[in-house]
Amino acid sequence: MTWAVRAIVILILAQLVGLCGFFAHHVAAEGANGLRIFVAGVALFTLLTLGGLVLRKPWMLWATLVVASLVATIDLFAWERNDRIVALASLLLLVATTLLVFREPVDRTPFVSFYQRVLFGFVFGFAAWVAFWGLFQPAHVTSALPFVVPPLHARFLGAMYLSGCVYMVFGMAARDWSEVRVMTAMLAIWTGMLGLVSLFHLEAFDWSRSQVWFWFFAYICYPLVAAWIVWRQRALSPNFGRTLSAGLQAHFYVQGTIATLLGLGLLLVPHMMTTVWPWPISTLLAQIYSAPFLSYGIGSIYAARQRTWREVRIVVAGTLVFTVGVLIASAMHAKLFDWRSLSAWLWFGGFAVASLATLLFSTAEARLSGSRLQHSSK
Repeated sequence: MTWAVRAIVILILAQLVGLCGFFAHHVAAEGANGLRIFVAGVALFTLLTLGGLVLRKPWMLWATLVVASLVATIDLFAWERNDRIVALASLLLLVATTLLVFREPVDRTPFVSFYQRVLFGFVFGFAAWVAFWGLFQPAHVTSALPFVVPPLHARFLGAMYLSGCVYMVFGMAARDWSEVRVMTAMLAIWTGMLGLVSLFHLEAFDWSRSQVWFWFFAYICYPLVAAWIVWRQRALSPNFGRTLSAGLQAHFYVQGTIATLLGLGLLLVPHMMTTVWPWPISTLLAQIYSAPFLSYGIGSIYAARQRTWREVRIVVAGTLVFTVGVLIASAMHAKLFDWRSLSAWLWFGGFAVASLATLLFSTAEARLSGSRLQHSSK
């Protein structure tokens, strides 16, 4: 056992003592049965993780990040209940634990591992749940989301999460790490930004709802694990020459720049963005929307730096589903757009151009890639 793993064990033991002591007493005082079951489950999973660390199981660091995410979610609840000194001390221990996990050396693999597929599978499940309610039952989207949004917003979010489903399905089916390199980075950005934005608006969340607990756990755990995967795999790079066409590369750069600037605007100046958005939008939703736009934007720029079609085809497929899905969702609520404003025309025109360009460039690239493969096999 390395010194870092020993330190992780000590830090998790300290978290377990706090969980079974202070917070368990707090939950008992509130008399919430759901919270009692949750705390008991977290305590049992923490004990399992400690056993994995002591026995050097291959899943020990994965489980450690899950424990950190679960405890961080509880700490946020404690923070909202004004137990801020205890919550802050616990969060500092979690930061130390996470840094040690990132520091611990692990084997890199050129293939998509079983545990990576498990992550993609869990993200797919959540994305599919939100996509279903957002697209097909927008009036009841609170069954999946921790806040209320009007039908147009629900379908817009549904289109985003549907594209997330496409990313995850292709990720689970991929064989080589190079195929999911960009997608995993995009996953870390999207979910990480959603978690960060949610911290800015804690007052908007009702902790009596189970959706809020899962929302914060998911948007702490998913980016943490995805970022760790990217970090541990960072030394792996393709050793073959560039075959990605200049046209698709340029498309990625243009698309990425526009989406990134839009995402930064939504994140940093949300009040101003609400005045120019093509339909009514709150500050909270403006900042929430910044997360996927930043993910698509930075992901597109990162995709432009890849070398082959195989490395970017998942990004292309997911982005195409997003742009077409947004067009359809917007068309279904076209009456809510102010057609006297430039923003409405830019919205529909921009997504139409993005959809068509993505389809044309990707189709041409796929054909070129197929031709190269047939030529090389002769």
